[in-house]
Amino acid sequence: MTRMAAKQTTAVMILAAPTYDRESDLVLAEQASASNLKMMEGLLEVTPDDADLLLLTSGSFTRYAFGFIEEEVEIADEQYDFERKAAQVKRAVDFYARGREYGMRWIALHQDNFPAVVDQHLDRLAAELQEFKKEDVPGLFWTAYAWGSIINLQQSEPARLAELSKVELMMERVMDLDEAYFFGGSHLFYGTFYGSRPEMLGGDPARSKRHLLRAIELTGGRYLMARYLLAKFYAVQTQDRELFETTLREILEAPPDLYPEQRLANELAKRRARRLLERIDDLFFLPCDNSHGIY
Repeated sequence: MTRMAAKQTTAVMILAAPTYDRESDLVLAEQASASNLKMMEGLLEVTPDDADLLLLTSGSFTRYAFGFIEEEVEIADEQYDFERKAAQVKRAVDFYARGREYGMRWIALHQDNFPAVVDQHLDRLAAELQEFKKEDVPGLFWTAYAWGSIINLQQSEPARLAELSKVELMMERVMDLDEAYFFGGSHLFYGTFYGSRPEMLGGDPARSKRHLLRAIELTGGRYLMARYLLAKFYAVQTQDRELFETTLREILEAPPDLYPEQRLANELAKRRARRLLERIDDLFFLPCDNSHGIY
């Protein structure tokens, strides 16, 4: 009876999830999400092999870390509060690690030998990933996204960078199977990846731009977080001040009902865009020379 009640609760949470994505009050959304995360983990104590619950929990921990904790990392960095930043990075890594763990457990239900293969040679991992089908994309995406986010937050650790090739293989398979999943999520991942590091460490502004523009195209420009990432990573990396300012103002001027089903994500993008725009003079060091199109 307890397991049945847990499964019924999970079913209700899945059906109710769209109300969270439509929320416009960011404080309420953060508080509600935090409490739901512990409820999900509690339900997993009762039904540890519930595929729907594992997927919901993996995605929820990952989205919370990106939507709220990483913003705290940014704020602490802007304020030169390095102690607070380190604490928030640690917290974000913990949440992403949980997202990866639950995602890996979801994958294991569908590809039972995959967790063992991940620790083997890349050729074996690549071959195993060919067994994944489109219906496996959700679990594969959230696992790879959470894992990649951990690596991105800990770029100075060689052990983390050594894991990057595995994440890339996983996300490439997601892109092959369903590039549109989660608002072009695989393109958002690569746009951030190639735009968040210098070229000597694998950065590639052109590829970053290409992936982010594809994500914008796939969502018809309605998912504003893709535009925010374009401004934050590509425009800053290439010192394209005009693109930076234009893109952020487009986000801020977008109507509230642009994408009602993703009101929360768009409100988060607006809040971040507003703060990022205020830092424009700190992020761009050279005046614009319009006659040559360079900065």
